[in-house]
Amino acid sequence: LGNTGFPWLGAGTILGIPVSIFMLIVLGIAAWYLATRTPLGRHIYAVGGNERAALLSGVRVNRVKMLVYMFSGFCSAIAGLIITSQLVASHPATGFMFELTAIAAAVLGGTSLAGGRGSISGTIIGAFVIGVLGDGMVMMGVSTFWQQVIRGIVIVAAVVVDQFQRDLQSKAAVQEN
Repeated sequence: LGNTGFPWLGAGTILGIPVSIFMLIVLGIAAWYLATRTPLGRHIYAVGGNERAALLSGVRVNRVKMLVYMFSGFCSAIAGLIITSQLVASHPATGFMFELTAIAAAVLGGTSLAGGRGSISGTIIGAFVIGVLGDGMVMMGVSTFWQQVIRGIVIVAAVVVDQFQRDLQSKAAVQEN
């Protein structure tokens, strides 16, 4: 009680941009820079692609994994603060099934579940697609159960397309040799 600044995080604006969008932009740019312009980013892709090969190449796999989990936890904490601020309340089950939405966004954005491939911009585009899909289902009056089923179908379809693409690439590589 008496804390008047916290709701600003979820409903405030900076230069006419909602604070949550501003934070998305800042974290997205930071993640993009980290993934594409630093040695740590190359190490992250190496560990994701083949952990054993990265280890044999001299990458400190445990340190890379720890840093990735730390960054992921930081981003999750920021998201939790924003959602709590938007709702002006908290409940332990508020983020239930958010991980499914995050996985769907990443896979739709081109991230391979097998690892070693993906991009920050693709994941953000995938998040927008999932958001529009979810909002559309709410506007159509689809029940929450069927919304989860449809999201699951979208994930399965994206994984099937990813596997099909990997098979085509491996066959093309074999034919070149």
